[in-house]
Amino acid sequence: MKIFLKVFVFLFLFCSCSVYAKEEIKLFFFSMETDFMSHVHNTMAKMSKQRGYSLKVYDAKGEAKRQYEQFKRNVSIGDFVIISVKDEKYLSEMMDLAEEHDVKIVLFGTSPTANISPSYDKAWYVGFEMFDSARKQYSMIKKYINEYPDYDKNGNGSLDVVFMQGREQDFATNVRTRIILESLEKYGVNLNPISYNYDEYSYSTAYEDLKNQIRTYGIENIEMIIANNDSMALGAIKALNEIKYNMPYSFFSGHNHIPVFGIDGTSEALKSVEAGMLTGTTIADYSALTRVMMMIFETNVYDDFQKVVWYKVDGRTIFIPYRAFSKIKVYNAQSLNE
Repeated sequence: MKIFLKVFVFLFLFCSCSVYAKEEIKLFFFSMETDFMSHVHNTMAKMSKQRGYSLKVYDAKGEAKRQYEQFKRNVSIGDFVIISVKDEKYLSEMMDLAEEHDVKIVLFGTSPTANISPSYDKAWYVGFEMFDSARKQYSMIKKYINEYPDYDKNGNGSLDVVFMQGREQDFATNVRTRIILESLEKYGVNLNPISYNYDEYSYSTAYEDLKNQIRTYGIENIEMIIANNDSMALGAIKALNEIKYNMPYSFFSGHNHIPVFGIDGTSEALKSVEAGMLTGTTIADYSALTRVMMMIFETNVYDDFQKVVWYKVDGRTIFIPYRAFSKIKVYNAQSLNE
């Protein structure tokens, strides 16, 4: 009788766990090397744990074929899958495999030009609209120009700018740079771009780039730095700090300063803005991104999904808006009088 009771209890607990245990989420990164993807990974790990999911992470280390092969080897019937999209070369093949395995799938990252296979109703795209990131970055640059109209410190009649771009032929790179250029031109700013180097979204590459620009043109001839992401902006800050520019407020009552703008709103960038070193960044809400992904996995009826997620739902595409974050007035008061 006791043996029977023990077996019954074991089977009851096993079945109970099977019923109530949540599924595994498989997260396929194109690359985890950037600060942006690191923040996404950390936020997803915390939120999946809070909601009772296990998380399995794969890193293709920047190789589209490797990402496809990882997906092909590890996808199973009925999976919950997230894919960061950067190179779309194998995207259609992955979408076919997802449909074949009845996978509920969420894409994020670069907006897929092939969209998300309109015929497959379990595929979604969630991301940050890159046009919005550039527009929000421009709003901060415009605010800076309005707050500090004497930006032409070398008196050559133009705003001398170092552009730090991401990767060549990358859609986000082109969009973010083009919108800033067109917007400044429409606003009537006489712009003199010193350089348009592709710094690969890299902290160290941007650091070396700005050191070279300073050697070539002189710090007195650099009046603004506009970066396609925060990693490059912070690399520029490091190069400026080494010549005693853009130092934290706590160290100086007044200091030499060149406005530097980034995109992404990483924790390091937000701290730099608060310290008076980085002028501004646009915040990508990683918590909102992961929360929306979780809602997609946990929902079966999407008729009124927009009311649930708050953000605009267009088909099966959801864009989360950026937020501008800057301390222009604060550092104007302390350091832009030199």
